[in-house]
Amino acid sequence: MPTSTITSKGQTTVPKEVREALDLGPGDRLSWEIRGGKVAITTERPGLFRWEGIFKDGPADAVEAVKEARKRRGRV
Repeated sequence: MPTSTITSKGQTTVPKEVREALDLGPGDRLSWEIRGGKVAITTERPGLFRWEGIFKDGPADAVEAVKEARKRRGRV
């Protein structure tokens, strides 16, 4: 189980195992929920962002890709 220590300023570091499991990086926000004597920490971004970049065959600019597809189909 990953652990961390609280500093004199009340700060802590998210353990590497947790950052990797939740795909966290600089600037990501966390939500803290107190449940009885325990705390639940979750990310504030939708789970769909986990799939970002998984499909590498598509064009970088989706708007241009749609324009090109419409031209090929004769719908400008």
